[in-house]
Amino acid sequence: MKRVYMSTYISGFHSVIEQILKQKIGDVQIINNMDGAIIYKSNINIQNLHLPFFNNSFLVIGYDSCNPKLDFNKSIQNFIFNNKFSLDNATDYINFKKDKTFKILGIDKNQPSSLDYKLVENIEKKIHQSCRLSVAFRKHDLDFLFVRRTEGIILFLLKITYSRTTEKFLNQGELRPELAYILSWLGDIQNPDVVMDPFCGHGAIPKAIVKNFHYNMLFASDLDKSMIDKLKLEYKNNKKNFYIKQRDATDLSYFENNFIDKIITDPPWNIFNSKDNINYKIFYEKVLKEFYRILKPNGTCIVLMGNVKDFEYALHKVKFMLKERFNILVNGKKANVYKLIKT
Repeated sequence: MKRVYMSTYISGFHSVIEQILKQKIGDVQIINNMDGAIIYKSNINIQNLHLPFFNNSFLVIGYDSCNPKLDFNKSIQNFIFNNKFSLDNATDYINFKKDKTFKILGIDKNQPSSLDYKLVENIEKKIHQSCRLSVAFRKHDLDFLFVRRTEGIILFLLKITYSRTTEKFLNQGELRPELAYILSWLGDIQNPDVVMDPFCGHGAIPKAIVKNFHYNMLFASDLDKSMIDKLKLEYKNNKKNFYIKQRDATDLSYFENNFIDKIITDPPWNIFNSKDNINYKIFYEKVLKEFYRILKPNGTCIVLMGNVKDFEYALHKVKFMLKERFNILVNGKKANVYKLIKT
């Protein structure tokens, strides 16, 4: 049976997400790819799949077009009146072996929104009868959601991912695992590749590579000794050809010319640390020249960068070919992802 799903992702990766999804699932039909959310149909139960490029995924119980200028609850009322959903396709996602509780939430244009109690009460009764679930007012097991998007669509969803990393578990400045995965995927890492992250920080990118990709050797380095020591401790006695060192990215002389296949990295942006005395135009130029030197011909460099002006100034001084560029948001900050090729 083909089911309809919606998954959310980092805004700006519209085309990339379609490619990864088709590669991972194969049996998939794209229904609507919006900015930061994709609706798709598949015979495969995605609850059993490892899809680390999504933020969250949902089973679509029903959806319809709507007027985003209407009152949110009026849109829900119209949706219910038009009978645009059935709970039948939700029952096989719910574990009946023990009692389960649920709550209905509202998201209007990416913001939490209150729901009309009378509307919610009627839907709660239907869920209780069809799915044998109990209503919870505080701690609950399952989330049902009414979601209205600015594209003019309203959906009734069942959340099916509950194990995603939340911000409270991340260190300050640490990349989300979803973003680290997408950056690594853009590098097209293959089994014989020698891969490097010379600004590894807390290690989000190398961790994503170790967990999800096949490579020959992986090098991670950073100037911050405390971060390197912590990463070394986490991967102590690892047998994954993963080498962690304290190094300066402006001087990679310990690598021979044309040694590295792929560089995937997130250099400092000079946004959160703007009080330092570094000339970032010169800094980025030194870094890019070292990247170019150690990369093999046709080697790939994936760079996440928020300081676009200084970085692109430096990029003009190095012989990289800019193959792709993506405009994204990272923790509310505008950033670019560059895919560079050593020509």
